[in-house]
Amino acid sequence: MVLLLDVGNTIIKAALLTEGLIQEVFNLGLNDHQSIDELLRKYPKLRLCFMSAVRELPEPISKSLSEKMIVRMLSSEMSMPFTLAYKTSETLGTDRIAAVAAAWEMYPAENVLVIDMGSCITYDFLSADGVYYGGAISPGIEMRFKAMHTFTARLPLVSAVGAANLIGETTIASLQSGVMNGVQAELDGIIEQYEARYQPLKILVGGGDNKYFDKKFKINIFATSNLVLEGLRVILNYNRFG
Repeated sequence: MVLLLDVGNTIIKAALLTEGLIQEVFNLGLNDHQSIDELLRKYPKLRLCFMSAVRELPEPISKSLSEKMIVRMLSSEMSMPFTLAYKTSETLGTDRIAAVAAAWEMYPAENVLVIDMGSCITYDFLSADGVYYGGAISPGIEMRFKAMHTFTARLPLVSAVGAANLIGETTIASLQSGVMNGVQAELDGIIEQYEARYQPLKILVGGGDNKYFDKKFKINIFATSNLVLEGLRVILNYNRFG
């Protein structure tokens, strides 16, 4: 049994991997040391933790894991089932690597645009011949709201909504319109550019914020919430060190 961890900027996603398949998924707080300890007590057969991390794990969680099992961090130097052509692979986020690995397994020998909607929105392109070239990074929904609040004197901090009117009739509604409709326009525009250049094209969307847009995507766009965990599973199985 293997523990997979997707350590994001705001939460930790954990999954149990048994015989090469994900069995259970948990969402944990970044400082939720108690839940990690309970998980380790509940599953004493865990012997390996394989993780993607965009930030350092809190020391108590890191210590608990290292005392109970072997901990391995995904890196661009590991063997991948696709060719990594990113020019600065040492700076490439492991969450992006894992998301591309998930796309490689889901859509072999196809052009795939992978969109991961978390603290940032990342766009990553995997070609039909199995080459990952890179993509784009833009601010996520919460970051956009916080930026407008932080860098202005009077704009309030507001939250995301599932649907925002195009014309905001209050300041709060205007902020929500700008962010939610702006992100939708960004998604539509970037997808359109990729579709014009690469045909046929599969589009895979993941991350916690895809819930605001999954019903607005075209029928040929597949949405999932565990892209990074699935990619960790693919890379772990490919390297066979689990």
